[in-house]
Amino acid sequence: MLTPLRPLSLHQARYLKFCQDYNSRACCIPGHDLENQVQFENLIDGLGPGCKNPMMYPEVRYFYCLGCDPEQPRYTDGDRIHICKSFLDKLWRDPAYDECGVMSSNSCPSNWVDEDFDPYMCGDSLLLPKQYFNNNATLFINHFKPPGLEDFTFVEVDDVADSSLECWLAPAFQSSAMSRLGSSSSLATVAIMATGLALRSWL
Repeated sequence: MLTPLRPLSLHQARYLKFCQDYNSRACCIPGHDLENQVQFENLIDGLGPGCKNPMMYPEVRYFYCLGCDPEQPRYTDGDRIHICKSFLDKLWRDPAYDECGVMSSNSCPSNWVDEDFDPYMCGDSLLLPKQYFNNNATLFINHFKPPGLEDFTFVEVDDVADSSLECWLAPAFQSSAMSRLGSSSSLATVAIMATGLALRSWL
């Protein structure tokens, strides 16, 4: 499990295929990066061909890369990680949650023991997040936690009302030039992040 405090020596350049925003300064290794990608693939794997595509749910991709962000400890208080409301608002506006849904892992039997635990090893079910989580994005991200951060609770911090509050925001949304997903810079970043997924699942 990742801890909120990491030696500075781990904050170094990496070759990450899925979480490429952190290639210049990452606190995760390529193996963790691959796990992020695999779990995202699981999230959309059972969706129909009219839904499943390598560009969908970009904010969830960014969220799954949180464990690679060297700034994560700034937003961590004990076992709580503060997530910006502005990010959750962007994530929750995606109409595909209503139109396509996501695949959620089924619970395994209570006596099931497996050291190499895969959250989807006991199957999965389709759910429509906005209905299932009563239109609450915070409940959604606490159900679909990034790999390695399963023991943390994610809490919303209202940076919309008070921009001075510290909370995690995906790097692609941290500057005014990239604040809208529709901008060319943000779309390029999403396209790069999707490359590994596309090659893995659609070739």
